[in-house]
Amino acid sequence: MLKVMITYDMREGREQECQEYLVNKLAPGLAKLGLRVSDVWYTVWGNSPQITSGGEIADLETARDIFTSAEWQRLAAGMEELTSSFRVKVVRGQRPGEER
Repeated sequence: MLKVMITYDMREGREQECQEYLVNKLAPGLAKLGLRVSDVWYTVWGNSPQITSGGEIADLETARDIFTSAEWQRLAAGMEELTSSFRVKVVRGQRPGEER
């Protein structure tokens, strides 16, 4: 299992538009590609990305298929207009009770 982390800062004055894009376009688009967004965190203070969202996928091949697709490129382009520091990171996940 892999965890996908998407982080970004919303552009000032475009927060509402960014949130609407996430809910109405990005999350459904990712679900269609095979990644269900399961977590979204908002950073209130500190030097971290303003938004961190996450989801799980089965394997690296699926991650490659998702993040090299034309649909992902379209979805990401929409986010890049509304955000700064837009980043995607894929890491090995850990199930509860699983040891590393």
